[in-house]
Amino acid sequence: MGPMTRLRHIALCFMVGLIAAGCTQQHPESGELRVALAQSVMSLDPRFSTDAASHRVQELVHRGLLRLDEHFEPVGDAAESWTHPDALTWRFHLRAGLKFHDGRAVTANDVAATLLSILDTKTASPLRAGFAAIERVEALNARDLIIHLKHADASLLTRLSIGILPADVAAKGNQVRAIIGCGACRVASWDGRGLVLQRVKQVQDDKIRSFRFITVKDPVTRCLKLARGEVDFTENDLPPHLLVYLKKQRQLHIATRPSTTFSYIGMNLHDDTLKDVRVRHALALALDRARLKKALYADLPKLGETVLTSGHWAAAQLPVTPFDPKAANALLDAAGLKRGADGIRFRLNYRTSTDPARLRLASAIAAMWRDVGVDVHVESLEWGGFYARIKRGDFQVFSLAWVGIVDPDIYRWILHSSMWPPKGANRGRYADAEVDSWLDAAAQSENRDEQVDLYARVQRRMAADQVYIPLWYEPVIAVSGPRVRGFSPAPDGSLRGLLAARITN
Repeated sequence: MGPMTRLRHIALCFMVGLIAAGCTQQHPESGELRVALAQSVMSLDPRFSTDAASHRVQELVHRGLLRLDEHFEPVGDAAESWTHPDALTWRFHLRAGLKFHDGRAVTANDVAATLLSILDTKTASPLRAGFAAIERVEALNARDLIIHLKHADASLLTRLSIGILPADVAAKGNQVRAIIGCGACRVASWDGRGLVLQRVKQVQDDKIRSFRFITVKDPVTRCLKLARGEVDFTENDLPPHLLVYLKKQRQLHIATRPSTTFSYIGMNLHDDTLKDVRVRHALALALDRARLKKALYADLPKLGETVLTSGHWAAAQLPVTPFDPKAANALLDAAGLKRGADGIRFRLNYRTSTDPARLRLASAIAAMWRDVGVDVHVESLEWGGFYARIKRGDFQVFSLAWVGIVDPDIYRWILHSSMWPPKGANRGRYADAEVDSWLDAAAQSENRDEQVDLYARVQRRMAADQVYIPLWYEPVIAVSGPRVRGFSPAPDGSLRGLLAARITN
């Protein structure tokens, strides 16, 4: 289907949908914002919120000791102040008057219980490895606590944005829905009509008082619901090619900006074929990324070579991965993977979700790889099943995105040999003793120049070993209906800006 035919098809879908749904629109509650999500929220427990939808929604429910400002530097949240008397000690003083949604005061004991529960192996939090430097947490009184470290951890402050739970809740396992936080919103209901969060404090009449999160997996359906006013807002859940239609809808407002979400292709480095670095380089060289982003994403993404954006202090300046099918073919020949009579060198299974945009991307990549003799079977799975397989390392090839990454310790999480699943997110099972040593040193160093040098070495080795195939930084795309005013998208895709937005009924 050509571009014009596709646009006519989309327009027809909209017209049919509008006619069919003419009298079915449900009016929202007063002060309620209806947000459409492409994927269901899997858990509001901050110790288990690793998928994008859960992470973004739970930010409205929880507060951490700290949060990251617009420059990705830690600032106080539940903590009013903190000191760092030595490399292994952090002391925090909590703000006065903080309360959980059930009315109980937030205390230092709650903070300690939350952190210690993440470290408890019985909790099985996927975030445990990120807090492994903590030796013990000492609550001195209701508002003061000390975190004692086993070794220095330069990224600890970034991780202390994790939501604080009441001590008795922290003593339990994954509280998917029955969660109590101390953030701006509490959970009001979670049923077939969606997840509803309600503001804890009274707000002005033109502010949003409640948020209803509705799962709408199909992007065309999300567009229909926005156009006819059945939902008020969505962010990062619309393929850019649908913007052509949405821009014509005068009642809608579209805001875009570059993001910190990095799209990539992951590979199983222990696979019989993919363990050869020449094969991995060939697959990268066979991709025309510029053509992909122009054809599939309205040319909005920015090509990237490493996880952190170029403006981040720890991002290395790496050579651009070129599109060079001739070099790709030469590498595959050198690896002994000659073409058969049918032109095929070998076969790969490419796992992706059923999201139409992800499926189109996988199909386009498969076509490019076939040009160099790689036959790709694209296997699409519902999000839950797909993500579960990726987390445990059950794949040959997959595509995903790291959402809102600002902490350079992401490289430890995805590259260190101690972070193989299920402990961490080194899902391709990469192992390099020298990289491990650089990551260990960077995590403990408090010298910024030394960290910059160590992380640059890591990223250069990561590229040389083609651990991942880089794609691009996805744009933040926020679409608001006529009831919403004043939302500005953040580069990490956070929904916290909705707290300051205005709404009309």
